Amino acid sequence: MWLLDGFAWLYNLNRFTGTLLMWFGVLVFTAVVTMNVQSNRGKLWGFMIATAGAVFILVYLESLKLIGADKAIKGVVSNFVVMTLGGLGSGLLAVAISQGPTPEEDKQARGFIRDRLLDALEYAFVYVAICSFTLFAVCLPLNLLGWPPVGEHDLLSLLIVCLGALLGYAIASRPTRLRNWEQVGACALVALLVLLLPVYAQALSGLWDWSWAAVSGLHVFAALAFFRTLWFHRSEWRRV
Repeated sequence: MWLLDGFAWLYNLNRFTGTLLMWFGVLVFTAVVTMNVQSNRGKLWGFMIATAGAVFILVYLESLKLIGADKAIKGVVSNFVVMTLGGLGSGLLAVAISQGPTPEEDKQARGFIRDRLLDALEYAFVYVAICSFTLFAVCLPLNLLGWPPVGEHDLLSLLIVCLGALLGYAIASRPTRLRNWEQVGACALVALLVLLLPVYAQALSGLWDWSWAAVSGLHVFAALAFFRTLWFHRSEWRRV
């Protein structure tokens, strides 16, 4: 109990003590992962941990309600977190890129991309394409009728997301198209999915105010139907 009491006392000592404790935890975790995994993969994991930790800490700082001198201190702490964790992550990424993968790591990465990542991306693109196309098909006549109010910007966003998801599916479903370019192609597909998701979320935000139950129900139903179809096909493949 004395350890918990001491931690609580230290945490409540200052408004920024929690931030510094989180910074120290991220720093230690990054160092442990980088030292235990003596490869470029370990450096990339360290880069992701340091970057994610810095973003989380900055979001936590923005959530604090500060007044007076604490606002100025928050700026100093934010810069400190960015310079230390951001610099650490950038350094690890630079080392990983400059060294390049070993033949064994390159073989493992290509196998992971072919066997796991491309399948996951294919499923994600199919799900996003189905949901965005369904919403577009439902909202287009509603927009023409003028009720309920569906913005043209939301319709355009849904159309862009649907076309982008179909493009991603067309590439991910044929791994032979990425022959000898698996890593670059996989990164491009991940970047495409990351770019489509905010556009899709922005379109959903407009529809959410109209009927959150309908939007949620559509996505839940699509997810259940999608996973049911995958389960059925996997069962058929095992029988064969």
